[in-house]
Amino acid sequence: MNHPSDTRDVGAANLAFARTLIDELHAAGIATAVVCPGSRSTPLALAVAQQGGLPHSVHIDERSAAFHALGFAKATRRPVLLVCTSGTAGANFLPAVAEASHARVPLVVLTADRPPELRAWGAAQTMEQRTLYAAFTRWSEEAPCPSEGAGPGYARALARRAVCEATGPAPGPVHLNLPFREPLVPASIGDAVATPRAATPSIAPVLQEARDTSGRLAAELRAIARGVLVFGPDDGDPSLAESVQRLAIALGWPVIADPASGLRSGTALEGSLAHSADLFLRDADTASALRPDLVVRFGGLPTSKAVNQWLARHAAADIWLVDPAAGFRDPQHRATRMLRASSRQFCELVAAGAGEFRAEGREWLGRWRHADRVTRAAVEAVLASDARLLTPQLARVLWSSLPDGAILYAANSMAIREVDAFTGPRGGELRVLANRGVNGIDGQVSAALGAAAGSCRPTVLWCGDLTLLHDVSGLLAGRLHDVDLTIVVSNDDGGGIFEYLPVAQTVPRPVFESMFAVPHGLDLSALASGLGWDAVRATSAGSVVQALSRALQGGRHVIEVPVDRTANTAFHGMLGDAVRAGLRQEPLP
Repeated sequence: MNHPSDTRDVGAANLAFARTLIDELHAAGIATAVVCPGSRSTPLALAVAQQGGLPHSVHIDERSAAFHALGFAKATRRPVLLVCTSGTAGANFLPAVAEASHARVPLVVLTADRPPELRAWGAAQTMEQRTLYAAFTRWSEEAPCPSEGAGPGYARALARRAVCEATGPAPGPVHLNLPFREPLVPASIGDAVATPRAATPSIAPVLQEARDTSGRLAAELRAIARGVLVFGPDDGDPSLAESVQRLAIALGWPVIADPASGLRSGTALEGSLAHSADLFLRDADTASALRPDLVVRFGGLPTSKAVNQWLARHAAADIWLVDPAAGFRDPQHRATRMLRASSRQFCELVAAGAGEFRAEGREWLGRWRHADRVTRAAVEAVLASDARLLTPQLARVLWSSLPDGAILYAANSMAIREVDAFTGPRGGELRVLANRGVNGIDGQVSAALGAAAGSCRPTVLWCGDLTLLHDVSGLLAGRLHDVDLTIVVSNDDGGGIFEYLPVAQTVPRPVFESMFAVPHGLDLSALASGLGWDAVRATSAGSVVQALSRALQGGRHVIEVPVDRTANTAFHGMLGDAVRAGLRQEPLP
């Protein structure tokens, strides 16, 4: 049974995906493949048979095959691949998988499967396979059908991670459930050709302790002139900035830091930090001219869409991920090396081996400084010429007005993005917190209340109107628990972030307003007052500063800032135009 969207290329997509997956598994260190015959696993079996240099054996009985793989892996101390078809075949692997889990033996189990639309509808040889080994795996994943766009980058990342998880500190089984639609393979089977790798070979994903390889890593980084250090959301180490600066200076590389990285305030990164990267990387010519050869990423994925698009655009660049938890925060499936180390540990160890500042790094770093200076000057000129209090101005007011040591809890949707785009250098320390794990707008008031209670520091939540309305119960909780918190709510009467998405231009305006913007017409000051908060409305930068000064003396306060959504959207466009014009007038050296 074929899915209605199937084409003649389905079989070719299946085989290409399987070949690429097996090729990368082999490159990542699989010792041998143990294959059980079957129909749905045809693409995988063919890929194994055609993979040069990968030993394999074929076993009729799945239970026997799995124990054969177990013994092979135990004897060689290397991961072994197990392959079977759909249905009960994988269930017969379970005893050996359980043994491998408890004995810490690395296995990578591939179970072929029917496509999702056939499950739970009585299709032959079809059962729930995704949770077959739920209690025993180090990691499990189901891939999309190859014909639905599971491309070569994903296939290679899937393989690298599978081996990495199977061979980690506590080795064990990994399960990949792989659905294939019919036709399973193309009508004509040619020679084995996996999708080519990028120009830079991927690194076998064995996590490396930075302290054991710091000298070699420092030498590798010293050889890269066009490198960038990118820090995503990862609050937690107040002493990180000094270590980052030592490494940045030694290499002559710029630093891009998310607002929630803990690196955007203070003077430690002066001269290295590109404050306006989110703005100048939106310009295609500038983003192209600042093409990196290597990016070392720390923390989660940056908030900035422009930074992420810049990373995706330069596919030939290597991406290293530094993560003490051996995480795989790599949704672009680009990482070529994983390093298990804290951000500070990595920076300190590598900086120690990198030596003095490289003269050849001055030109590269100078280009980033130039782009940052021109961008900030263009933004300043536009902001100075407009007296309205819109969200870019509000970001500047909060950034400059909060006292040293305070906490700014930046809510999701627009607030965190405005802080990212429009805040510049700040000498005093300001801790920025944000819920950038899953990036939801829910629970922001309650989270900020918790941060205020736990830190005992002046705490300000900046959020939008829908975010506040989503957590009205948080306002009640604040009253019940008597926590000091100031909420600044920019009220544009709806979901302002949707104005910047394609849907704003592609659907009729009445539909957009009712289905996406969702104007509510509520008086948020009155709402907050009714729940026991001191509430005021501020319509100018000066009135916001005055309200903040009073509020931060203690108690629960809401400062409502009315914002014209249409004017705010247009103003962001003006700022973008000004940045592009400035970069044209003063091009990169």
